[in-house]
Amino acid sequence: MWRRLLSHTEVWEDRECTVLTTEASAGRWLRPVHETDDFSSYANPVVEVELLEDSCRGWVNIANNIQLSARETEEHALRASRRYRGHRGLLYIPNVVAFVTSHAARTPQDLATYRQGGTIGPSSFDAPGFIQSAFANSTVKPVFIPRHTHQQHHFAEPVDDLNEVRQGDLVFFGRHPTNGVNGDAMDVDHVGMITEPAYAVPHPNGVVLKFVSVTAPRWGRGSVGEDHVLVPRCRDGVRWEYRASKPGPGSEGDSVSEYLARRVAGVGRIRRGVEGRCDLPVSGHTRPSGRRGGSSRCSVQISQKFDPNHGVSHLDATPVGSSMGPGKGIDLSTFSWDTEVDPRD
Repeated sequence: MWRRLLSHTEVWEDRECTVLTTEASAGRWLRPVHETDDFSSYANPVVEVELLEDSCRGWVNIANNIQLSARETEEHALRASRRYRGHRGLLYIPNVVAFVTSHAARTPQDLATYRQGGTIGPSSFDAPGFIQSAFANSTVKPVFIPRHTHQQHHFAEPVDDLNEVRQGDLVFFGRHPTNGVNGDAMDVDHVGMITEPAYAVPHPNGVVLKFVSVTAPRWGRGSVGEDHVLVPRCRDGVRWEYRASKPGPGSEGDSVSEYLARRVAGVGRIRRGVEGRCDLPVSGHTRPSGRRGGSSRCSVQISQKFDPNHGVSHLDATPVGSSMGPGKGIDLSTFSWDTEVDPRD
């Protein structure tokens, strides 16, 4: 059974509540992972939970004055969440990018700082929490993408040709395998958002990725910042030499840019929100061959049939023109989330 959060709460990575994994704002839904757990029992106040909107799991301490609604069924929770998970039309990318760039434009004294597990802000985030917050807070109805970096890497649709990089794409960083292909970083541990399309920063030797991210203090910054990374093209003119990346124009000599340039793993594109745990990787490591991509259509008809609050009610793989009633007759073989809709219209 699901309960709605009536107050902000912290969700921890461990039962001892020493490592913060995420923050959940009032209005989100959660449930105990184990049905035998009871939020009203203080005999065992630390409960493992799952959040509805992004399927993130962790531990909460119900002794810390967490305010919860009465128990509700999953159907009720999905209908009441108002999160429109999976609705492409609500992803108005210019607003998402504006959220990121507005943080980067603050004065040094006002920049949001790094906090592991920081998600809600506005004064502290970690890298994936900053990206998740950008999508959740920049649309009329929040769109939730996965919470953690490796999950976002798994969920995003790979952008193989860096000439096609555009605003709102995510750039990932991690440890390159010793015997892998360039760009095939198994252990991604950092993410930023592209703020300029590839053609906006021309360079004769490759593509300059201009992005904003939140870096940890151990890397030399500990706050929101903008960086440029130059990714050269391979001699074959097709692939990209990720391992040979270096700081781009304006970022030369910056220790954080130099560190990130050595660890560029690739670029991905978000096309929708999380629809369920099937969108998340099984383990903490991802491979391009195992990434679903945010444009995956395989789960659309399942979730859209269930929840009319997704924005497009009751999609069905019946022939176009069918007289089966409202919401019927949509051909899923040609249906696409790819058209952006300005929510102000």
